[in-house]
Amino acid sequence: MIQLPTFLKAGDLILVVSPSGVVNEAAVQEGIFLLRKAGFKVELASNVFTKHYKFAGTEIQRLYDLQYAMDHSEAKAIFCARGGFGITHIIDQLNWEKFQQNAKWIIGFSDITALLHAAYIQGFASIHASVVQGLSKLNSANKEAVIKTLKGDFSILTALSKFNKVGEAQGDLIGGNLSLLVHQLGSATEIDYKDRILFVEEVAEPLYHVDRMLVQLKRAGKLQYLRGLVVGQFTNTSESKELYGECVEEIILRHCSDYNFPVGFNFPFGHGDENVPLMHGGNVQLTVAMGKSSLLFSNTNDHLST
Repeated sequence: MIQLPTFLKAGDLILVVSPSGVVNEAAVQEGIFLLRKAGFKVELASNVFTKHYKFAGTEIQRLYDLQYAMDHSEAKAIFCARGGFGITHIIDQLNWEKFQQNAKWIIGFSDITALLHAAYIQGFASIHASVVQGLSKLNSANKEAVIKTLKGDFSILTALSKFNKVGEAQGDLIGGNLSLLVHQLGSATEIDYKDRILFVEEVAEPLYHVDRMLVQLKRAGKLQYLRGLVVGQFTNTSESKELYGECVEEIILRHCSDYNFPVGFNFPFGHGDENVPLMHGGNVQLTVAMGKSSLLFSNTNDHLST
């Protein structure tokens, strides 16, 4: 049974960590300003702005900060400053004992997908949303959605696409960045996809990489027993349909053609202009019709802070 940490209220403490790539300090500070403006207390771990080549500190520094945040007795959320690459350097060394006793919301996406998976394996939901560095770049509606989500208000999401594969499904919502899903296969943070609803997004990958990653998921048995598939934004793909013969949606549909689950396309999350928060591990109802899809999160009131 997946547990939901307590949602936040004004005055609650958010810890900012940089477990992956080196950050843009000005952009992170802008994100912190937005969180503080919303009424939250925000503290930075020791090495948030540390630089070690492409990374936000050495593995030891990044592990220290993340473990500090996970063990913190008062914080209600751990907000990752950036994705990039690097979380899987340290993820198997994390100790979850104190987190289990005092669970917090972990927030991030992209490379942070692996950390969301680790939390799910430990039995906790998390929030797939913009990293702190990206908050200021969101439009006003998306910024508001992040704040509302931290407080427990998950709005129904809708999407329009001519590629939809119709149907309905209910189950735990799991997933994230497609490259990171493949990266977890065969590791300690590989999660069970059976009877789940999978969501995916990707950025800056050629179409043949997208095809190859879906082949790997399919060969690994990850698609066979899904209840549904939710497709977000695949941005900056570096090949055209004219070159490859299929667009992203057609590649996905081809790999799902042997299965009966619904597939809803063009949801507003990922590395594009919109990145609406999702509850990773939350129970959802997916409804996919011709041209339009919706994703409804189950009631979360029992976990609101009082």
